[in-house]
Amino acid sequence: MPTRKDNQIVGVCRFSYLGDGGFQAQTQDAEQAARVLYDTARMQRRFAYFENICLPSLAAQTDQDFVLVVLTGDTMPLRWRKRLKGLMAQYPFLELCTLAAAGPLNSTRRAFRRGWNGTATYITGFRIDDDDAVAIDYIARTREIADQLLTMGWADEKTPVAICFHRGIYWDMARPEETQFWDYAEKEPLGLAAAMITTPDAMTNIYRWNHRRLASQVRCWSDPNAFMFLRTLHGHNDSGRAIPPDARPLATAQAHKLLKGRFGLLPWKLQSMMQQAPDDAT
Repeated sequence: MPTRKDNQIVGVCRFSYLGDGGFQAQTQDAEQAARVLYDTARMQRRFAYFENICLPSLAAQTDQDFVLVVLTGDTMPLRWRKRLKGLMAQYPFLELCTLAAAGPLNSTRRAFRRGWNGTATYITGFRIDDDDAVAIDYIARTREIADQLLTMGWADEKTPVAICFHRGIYWDMARPEETQFWDYAEKEPLGLAAAMITTPDAMTNIYRWNHRRLASQVRCWSDPNAFMFLRTLHGHNDSGRAIPPDARPLATAQAHKLLKGRFGLLPWKLQSMMQQAPDDAT
């Protein structure tokens, strides 16, 4: 079975990255897009999500042998880049990759390479947004499955394989508290809680295809059972998220228990964050 030296777990989070394509803001010219992207209220909100949802779930991982590369643009104002650098002291797994504008695939390829240790034969690269979370055993489970797939020969240097966990919690922050949480198992792979086994110099990664096309492009291993992701909806998601029509309501008490036990989050702290963070849903 491959060892940790053979297969490295690396994640990439695009944090207000003004690249060439891939975001709603980029339907505007670059100057206007930058004003929207780096608006003070919007950036404060993005940091609130990142610091209270995404990073705590990764800090709570049972397997801490991974890297999360935060991909930002060289147009990001210095004050925000300094704040990201400051988080690196708190979270040893965090690395910063600052790039000029580039397409989604080229920029994320460079970001995954930034997280590579220079010796691993494979990178199992996962993606996550700054306002989402993964279960505390996500890294451990992803590593275990990736190593098994490599040992079986189902994944190799010429054959990338996606690892997809389909079940999670949708949290609609705009709804009344008693109807905010929903249990759903995705019918197709979701970008969140998904990873791809590749070599460090591969021309593809988990960001290459829309998640709805993933199963038609590469081999996929999937699991619809355990709660593995927390996906937030808050009126200003770049991807236009919505509660799936056949999602099942999740009682608030049960959801809070899962947030703490499965995701390493503190529900009361998150509620306080939502009350204090400025509203940028314009």
